[in-house]
Amino acid sequence: MTMTAIELHTINRWEATFLRHEVNSYFTHGIECTPGATVLDIGANIGVFSAAVYERLDGDVRIYAFEPMPPLHTTLERNAREFFNGRLTALPYGLASREDELDFSYIPAATIFSSSSRDQGNIEDERRRVTASIVEMIRQGGLGPILRRVPAPALTLLISRKLRVLRRLETHRVKVRPLSSVLDEQGIDHIDLLKIDVEGAELDVLRGIQERHWPLVRQTVIEVEHWQHNRDTVCKILRTHGLAVSTEQDSAQRAGDIGMVFAVRPEPRTAPGAQGGINS
Repeated sequence: MTMTAIELHTINRWEATFLRHEVNSYFTHGIECTPGATVLDIGANIGVFSAAVYERLDGDVRIYAFEPMPPLHTTLERNAREFFNGRLTALPYGLASREDELDFSYIPAATIFSSSSRDQGNIEDERRRVTASIVEMIRQGGLGPILRRVPAPALTLLISRKLRVLRRLETHRVKVRPLSSVLDEQGIDHIDLLKIDVEGAELDVLRGIQERHWPLVRQTVIEVEHWQHNRDTVCKILRTHGLAVSTEQDSAQRAGDIGMVFAVRPEPRTAPGAQGGINS
């Protein structure tokens, strides 16, 4: 698949470029979408993942995109109006285990790092983690051959200085809701793909799904932060609810202590002699 061609409105154009390169990594390990799908984009930012799905399915899709940060939601809503032909619903809240209001740190110069789990108390640790991940990505050739030739110590210093923008935080009080409440409210009766990229709040999102709603989830792909600490718990929740789980972590993700979890609900087997089967 080619990168999304829709020229979305952006806050920082470099972020849209970065997210476009990331999109293909979600459609591996058996994750796929077919026309008519219902997709939930949790942690939508400006809608790059949603745009990729929309194009992949030639617009034959229903997307619910969740973005609690007011500046990002404003841009997402504008993109929904102008580019998605009524197929994307932009929802102005985040997801969590219960109804609440939380303080989110918004980083205007690097909105993709905005999170309820980042604040002035831990932002320096976060800057070191993100720096290590970007340096490793560059060493693997992820941002072109020129930067790859820069010695690692110089590269680390350069990236660390660039990421000083992470210190400039705004705090926004935003609403979060459990996913089950939203499914009932929106009348969503199946989820062909549940994409979660919420900068450290993955477990909280999963805990907001009631038992009665798990059978609706056919596939999910989750970016998991603090991989060593959270990976096994995320995988256990998914397996407990009948999904077959795969994981992936490349060297850049390992440096940043993040990774990807892919889960697919196995198709029910047709009993021998059952009607409606087709023999090949």
